[in-house]
This record gives sequence, structure tokens and C-alpha cells, in this order.
Amino acid sequence: MPVRGFDVPVPGVPRGAGGVPGAISHTAGGRDAVTALTIGGLAAWFTLTVLSQHPKREFDRLAEYDKTGIAVPNWRFFAPEPAQHDYHVLLRTETADGRQTDWEEASAITPRRPVQMVWFPGRRREKALFDICHELIAVMRKSGGDMTRATAYRMLRNSVARSVHEGTGDGAPPRGFQFVVARHTGHDTEHEPDYVFVSPYIPYDPSRPYV
Repeated sequence: MPVRGFDVPVPGVPRGAGGVPGAISHTAGGRDAVTALTIGGLAAWFTLTVLSQHPKREFDRLAEYDKTGIAVPNWRFFAPEPAQHDYHVLLRTETADGRQTDWEEASAITPRRPVQMVWFPGRRREKALFDICHELIAVMRKSGGDMTRATAYRMLRNSVARSVHEGTGDGAPPRGFQFVVARHTGHDTEHEPDYVFVSPYIPYDPSRPYV
């Protein structure tokens, strides 16, 4: 009578074979292959991520197939040149009776408070404005010409038009507006603001949905 848990001799089969060691060996071999592929994939991803952080923009081509920016993140927050200034957008309008207003801030920088280290959703709008202005200046330096066709210009124009719309309230809408992009060093008061872009006169249409 066989005893549970002990190997029972089978004629023609070596003790301990029983088909089980072969199955275990096959499973272990499959696991080794999966482990090797996983390690190789992670190593390739890590190498690609590290190379994509190189200051030279030629390495950006490595991540061009990642449209989301999730698989190959960009950690170059300040590279290769850290930001040393803020952008300010000023606007003026032509009122309904033809008067020209003084320049005023279309997008003021929010004064910093300690609570903003934990919760500061408005920072996203400030960062978006900075990126749009930076892109506008880069396109202007590269191509010049008619900037009103540039995507960055249209986005900035719509943002300023929205500020005009919000500032009008129930009063008579203005005939048009104009905006200027100024670059300033912030707390460093030794340098005067640098006015880097002045828009043309833009007719204002209050029925147009500015987003």
C-alpha cells in the first residue's frame, strides 16, 4: 500500500523522475525568459529616459514617438537655461466713444503665500501664459514676418480678449484693443522692463466666444 507523500517506484522510470521535475524545469525556464525580457525592457526605458534629459535638443528625437510625454518624461525643468525673468501682458482699449485707455495689466502675477506650497491651482494659468509668451518670442526670432498667424499669438490674443470681456461687464463694449508683452526680472529692480512684442490694433467683437 503506497504511503501518501512518498515516491512510489515505477518500473523503467528512475526514482524521482515521475514527470514532475521536467514540468518544474519548463516553468522555471519560462520565468527566466520573462524576467530577462522585463529587465531588458526596463534597462532600455531607463537608458532612453536618461538620454532624453541631455541638454542638446538633438536627443529630443528619441522621445518623438511618445506623444503623451508619459513613457519618456522630460525632467529638464530648468535646463539648459534657467528662467531669469517673468512675462507681463499689458493691454489698452479704444472705448465705444473713441477714447484710448491707459495700459493696464492683463495678467498679473499672484503674490506668493505659504499656503500656495500646498494648494495653488492658479499657478497653472501663470505657467501657461509664460510658455505662450516664450513660444511667441521664439517664433518671432526664428521666422519673423506676420506673427498674427502664429498659434502662440492667437492663443495670447484670445486670452487678452477674454480679459477685455471680463473687464467690460454691463458697460458699452470697446471698439478694439491692443496688447504688449513685457519681460521683467521680477525682484531685481535694477533692470527696466523689456518690451519684446507689441500687437497690432485688434477690433473687438463682443459676440465672439473667447476661450
